[in-house]
Amino acid sequence: MQQPNFRMIALARESRGLTQTELAAKIKSLNQGNLSKIERNELNINEQTLGEIANVLSYPIDFFYQKEVVVPISSFYYRKKATIKKRNILSLEATINIIRKCIDILVANEEVQLDDFDFPKFDLNDGWTPISAAKRLREFLRLPKGPIRNPFTILEDAGIIIYELDTEEEGFDGITTFTDSGRPVIFLNKNLPNDRKRFTIGHELAHLVLHIPFVLEPFRDEENEANLFSGEFNMPEGDCRGDLLRFGFSKLGPLKQYWGLSKAAIIRRARNLELINNNTYTYLQIELGRKGERKRETGVVEIDEPTLLNELLKAYVEGLGYTDEELASLLKISKDDFLKLFRSNKAARIRILKSIV
Repeated sequence: MQQPNFRMIALARESRGLTQTELAAKIKSLNQGNLSKIERNELNINEQTLGEIANVLSYPIDFFYQKEVVVPISSFYYRKKATIKKRNILSLEATINIIRKCIDILVANEEVQLDDFDFPKFDLNDGWTPISAAKRLREFLRLPKGPIRNPFTILEDAGIIIYELDTEEEGFDGITTFTDSGRPVIFLNKNLPNDRKRFTIGHELAHLVLHIPFVLEPFRDEENEANLFSGEFNMPEGDCRGDLLRFGFSKLGPLKQYWGLSKAAIIRRARNLELINNNTYTYLQIELGRKGERKRETGVVEIDEPTLLNELLKAYVEGLGYTDEELASLLKISKDDFLKLFRSNKAARIRILKSIV
């Protein structure tokens, strides 16, 4: 019997949020010690046990014979909090790796083509700053002055896939990745409020153009650099200075509606531009807390929808005649997983993707 890829067994288990002990307890022919050896490639697995694992984890047998994802999550930039439990991190990263693998399968078909990603890269050791890089990227993208109305459409038109991951893990905002074939993907927590999505998009974009292309010195504060970049990208100093010169707490609501960022982000932007002092900054933060807006602010912000993956799947269904069952088989996942991962956002608006032929 050809042996499955032991790493795919671990990936499947982690994606379901199970420990080795928990999975082994569900399979009569398996104990934790042997499962540990199987996942370290120290013990062969027979067909019956593999079938039981596949059944418990709800993956088709073909899933376990794939090559694993080569590029590890750890080499990317991750917006997560230390409060996330290790088990939840493993499950989240496993799910992201499975989606990355599925995307590579979808874009491998020569009959379905996407625009190449061709963004400038900014080495901060060559004189660029996060602020100047953000200004230049806005110019590169030909963005008009003022707030960015449709960030998802702009980035997807430039070749970046945006995937909104439906997770209740509050500690996860987003992650910047590449697939093994080199396609950039930004994963966002679908359940973030839209104002945080906008800032997170800018933050992850910073990692894509400031950090991932380069070898960085250990003393660099990449997170702060990404925050500064996102502040300028979303609220250019030349456009927002007049709004932030003299404002009180009562003006935060209208500013949030106009700029599309959270009240907390607007307060930080004003402080970073030195348009308010530390005392005013502290006062405004205290007011946010006093009014119960630290965790969930008042005010609704509009944002567009990511649609690039929807259009890619549309090309398979309408152009190549695939059914959902056939797409699930192509991706080597169950139909239920396919529907959950790729068909859960049926309300997303559809736009014609020029690059699909």
